[in-house]
Amino acid sequence: MTKYAIITKEFAFEAAHHLPNHRGKCRRPHGHSYRLQISLRGPILQAPGESSDGMVMDFDDLKTIVNATIIESLSDAVPRGDSAQVVEKGGMDHNDLNALTGIRTTAENLVHWIWDALVAGGVPDALLYRIRLWETEKGYVEITHAEREEV
Repeated sequence: MTKYAIITKEFAFEAAHHLPNHRGKCRRPHGHSYRLQISLRGPILQAPGESSDGMVMDFDDLKTIVNATIIESLSDAVPRGDSAQVVEKGGMDHNDLNALTGIRTTAENLVHWIWDALVAGGVPDALLYRIRLWETEKGYVEITHAEREEV
């Protein structure tokens, strides 16, 4: 019998954005202290004698991929929207998300962009289980494969 587990790693980053034409205060440039949770679901590897024995993925490997793909730097493999601009360097942390992503930077759009970016950066789509992005202390958006399906 194959055993499965869900692992979750949490990240934090500071970033600015704005929502052009939004009716509220978010139309003006402002920042957030974002919290990001990446959850993977997969089989617990059975590889006696190997470093990864008994794991879905090593937490440190997940941390390395997420930081190198979107948080600390932006992988060249990450898709960017039509209005993306050249950014000095870095990833989502301490950056302008509008310029970096090239999308309308609602939390709902960002979480889908993050999913696409992580897959482009090497996280197997089949392992991605859930992504949660907190924009405020009390408000987050969450997606799973169900929210990725086309209707």
